[in-house]
Amino acid sequence: MSRIEIVTFGEVLWDVFEIAPDTYRRVIGGAPANLAVVLARLGVRAAVIGAVGVDAFGEALRARLAAEGVSTSSLLRPPERTGLTFVHTGPRGEPSFLFYRHETADMMLRREHLRPKMLRATFAVCGTSTLMDKGLRQATLRFVELARREGASLVVDLNVRAHLWKDARSMRKRIAELTPHAAIIKASTADVKALGGTRFLQRHCRKATVFLTRGSGRAEAWGAHGSVERPAKRVRCVDATGAGDAFLGGALAVLVARGAVPGSRAWTDPAVFSDALEVGHMLGAKAVSKVGAVTGVVGLRQAKGMLR
Repeated sequence: MSRIEIVTFGEVLWDVFEIAPDTYRRVIGGAPANLAVVLARLGVRAAVIGAVGVDAFGEALRARLAAEGVSTSSLLRPPERTGLTFVHTGPRGEPSFLFYRHETADMMLRREHLRPKMLRATFAVCGTSTLMDKGLRQATLRFVELARREGASLVVDLNVRAHLWKDARSMRKRIAELTPHAAIIKASTADVKALGGTRFLQRHCRKATVFLTRGSGRAEAWGAHGSVERPAKRVRCVDATGAGDAFLGGALAVLVARGAVPGSRAWTDPAVFSDALEVGHMLGAKAVSKVGAVTGVVGLRQAKGMLR
């Protein structure tokens, strides 16, 4: 495979949905895996650093990612079982999660598992959920260190799950250790609220370009290019799982296609970031149209046309 353009880091799981009484469907899950699949479907060379178990679930998940075109060469296979998450969607498509991830493979990533060659990419993407566990936190910081060493621009998806942290103070402290290294921050209004408001972004994300989504409302991007906004697509939400991952995938695909990296001319072009928001909205609308984070992200001819 040619040089990876985007590498993602973190949980790789099966999301399990009850689609009818006593009838379940498994779908690729975990934000890093969702993002990698969306990118691969858009033609971006993507890889995922994560771990699945040496079991039937793990082998099926690895094979599914490979079939999607995602590089799995950095997908580890520890002896622990593959993680599962049961997802219930409410009447408006809002998801709730029941995690079966105690001592599972995705929780076993450690700093010594990461190698410099894994981070030879244009962008390196991580989230904040891996900061809650000490071993995973050290692995995340190693990921950031290697990304900087290998020249990959860091993307941090805040994806704050405040209810899973012991307290708000430690959550903000740990996230603040990560965000100053980011070239791009992706956040929702809910993420920003959980972190104490826009002052957190102003204090800890001053050097980053920020993508801020407002659910079914407008999204905006501000940074070296100035500030741009685009309205979201009006669609019926069946399942909001993975909507943010799809949005980020669309936006990053535009940046890769236009050669927009820190220091480049495209990095300061408002039109590039306006298109990034537009494609992000296209992909987010597709994601919420069907059950499962990536199930609806198909029929991408228009989005690919905007990349060209």
